[in-house]
Amino acid sequence: MSDSPRERRSTRAATAAYIAAVAALAVALGIWSGLRYGLPDPAALLVFLLFAVLQVLLPDAVVEGRVRASLSGVILVASQAIVGPAGVAVVGAVLGGIQYKKAPLRNRVFNTAQFSLHGAAGGIVFLLAGGTTDPGSLRDVGAIVVGLAVPLLLADLAQAVTNLLAVVGVMRVAEGVPMRPQALAVARGTGLAHIGYTAIALIMVVLWKPADLGPAAAVIALAPLVVAQWAYRQHAEELEGQRRALEVLVAALEAKVPHLSGHSARVAELSAHMAEHLGLGPQQVADTRVAGMLHDLGQTSLPTRAARNIDLTVGDGRLEYPERGAAMLDDLQFLHGALDPIRHHRVAVATRDDETLLARIVGMADAYDVLTQVGAPGGRVEAPTRAREILLANGADPVLARALDHALARRVDAGARS
Repeated sequence: MSDSPRERRSTRAATAAYIAAVAALAVALGIWSGLRYGLPDPAALLVFLLFAVLQVLLPDAVVEGRVRASLSGVILVASQAIVGPAGVAVVGAVLGGIQYKKAPLRNRVFNTAQFSLHGAAGGIVFLLAGGTTDPGSLRDVGAIVVGLAVPLLLADLAQAVTNLLAVVGVMRVAEGVPMRPQALAVARGTGLAHIGYTAIALIMVVLWKPADLGPAAAVIALAPLVVAQWAYRQHAEELEGQRRALEVLVAALEAKVPHLSGHSARVAELSAHMAEHLGLGPQQVADTRVAGMLHDLGQTSLPTRAARNIDLTVGDGRLEYPERGAAMLDDLQFLHGALDPIRHHRVAVATRDDETLLARIVGMADAYDVLTQVGAPGGRVEAPTRAREILLANGADPVLARALDHALARRVDAGARS
C-alpha cells in the first residue's frame, strides 16, 4: 500500500517546519555575528556579492549529478577572511538564492537559509581558530599559515559539516531515510573537493591583501577553476548526447508498454547512485546507469499484449526479455559493460557474488521501483518502507539495501535543490 494522504500531509508539515527552523537559525546567526564580530566592509562585501551574482553566468559544473568544479565553494571560503561571519552570511544567502532561483519557493527558502547558515558558521570558526579579517597585516609565511591557512581550512570543514547536517536532516524529515549512511557518503564524495576550495581561496586572499592586488586577485585565482568548469561541461555535453540516444530506445519501450513510463530513468538514477555509494569506479558507475536505463529494452521484442501483461513484481527468472535486450545491444561497443547487468538483473538480486554486483545493483533498483511506482498490471504499489522489507525478505543483500537508502536520499537532495 502507498502512503496515506494523512501521512503525506504530516511529512509535508514536518518538512516545512524543519525548513522554517533552518531559516530562523540562519537569520539569528547572521544577526548575532554582526553584533558580536562587527559588520563587513561595504566595498568588499559588494565585490563578493558581485562574485555571487556571477554564478548565473558561471554555475557550478555538474557531471552525472555531482558538482565537479564550484565557484561558490571558493567564494564562501575566501570571504571568511575578507568580510567576516556577518558578510559571509549575506554572501551565502545570495549564492543559495541565485543558484536555485528556478526551484519551488520552499526549496529556495531552504537553500538560501542553509547556504547562509553554513557560511556564517564557517566565518565564526575562522575567527575562533585565530584567523584574521585583516590578512594584509600578515608579512611572513609562518604568520600566513597560522593566521590564514589553518583557520581557512577549519572554517571550510565547519561549513561542510554544517551544510551536511542541514541536508541530511531534511532528507530524514522529508523521506525518512537513515541519516548516518547518507552523511558518510556525502563526506566521502566531497572531502577532497573542500581541500581544493581552501587552497584556491588561500591563494585568492593572499593575493588580495598581502600582495595588495585587491579584487583583481579573484580573476587570477578563479581563472583555472573556470577553465576546469569548461572542461567538465564539455564532458557533460558528450554524456548528454549519449543519454539522448539511449532515451530514443527507452521511448520505444514506453510507447509499447505505457505503464513503464519513467521507470527506466528512475532505475538508471538509483542504480548509478547505488554504485557510487558502494565505491565503484567511474566506468562501472556509467555502465550501471546505462544498464538501468536499458534493462527492460528486450520487452520491445515481445508481442504488445504479452509485454503489457508481464507482472514485474514477481521474481521470475525464466522471463526471456533480459537476454533479448542484451542481444539487441551486442553490436554497440560502448555498451558492452552494461550487457551483463541487463542480461542478469532479474536473477542476481538474491545472490552475493561480487562478479554480478552490477546486475545486483540494477536488479535491486528495478525491483524497488516496480514495487513503489509501477506495481503489477492493474495492481497497487507498496509504500517505500514496505517495499524495502519485501526485498530483504526475498533475499536481497542488506549492503545493497543501505546503498538504495543512500540513492533515495540523493534523489530527495536533488529535488530540494532543483
